[in-house]
Amino acid sequence: MSSAVPTPDAEPTAGPDAEPTAASTAGPVRGPGPTPLPRRDSTRPEDGTEIEESVERRELVIRRAPRFAPFLVGGAVLGFIVAGILVLARPEDPQYTPAAALGFFAMLFGVIGVGLGALLALALDRRSHRRARRGSADEVTGTMR
Repeated sequence: MSSAVPTPDAEPTAGPDAEPTAASTAGPVRGPGPTPLPRRDSTRPEDGTEIEESVERRELVIRRAPRFAPFLVGGAVLGFIVAGILVLARPEDPQYTPAAALGFFAMLFGVIGVGLGALLALALDRRSHRRARRGSADEVTGTMR
C-alpha cells in the first residue's frame, strides 16, 4: 500500500474503495467558498524550519454516480447477442449470406443496445442526484518558513 501526499488543489477522497462523487466526476463543487478555520500551532522540525498549517472546511455533495462506459458497452454486447440469435433463428435466405446478415443485424441492434444502455445510465444518474447528501471536508495545507 502506498501513501500519497495530497496537493493543495487535490480533491478529498475517502480511500481506494470509495465510489465516485460529484467532486470527482462532475468538476468543481459550486457553492460558498472554503471557510478558514483557526490556524494550528507552528511546529519546528529537526532542521529548525518553521511549518505553518492552515485548515479550510469545504462543503461537498456526496453521491454514488454510475460510470457510463460499462452501460454503453453492456448495451452493445447485448445487441450483438440478440443479432446472433436472430440470425440463427431466421430461415435461410439465398440472397444474403449468414455473415452479411449477422453484420447488418449486429450494427442495428448494437446501436439500439448502446442507446438503451445510455438511457439506463442517465436514469440511474438522475436517481443519484435525488439521493445525494451534503458533507464537509477539512483541507490541511502547510507552508514552510
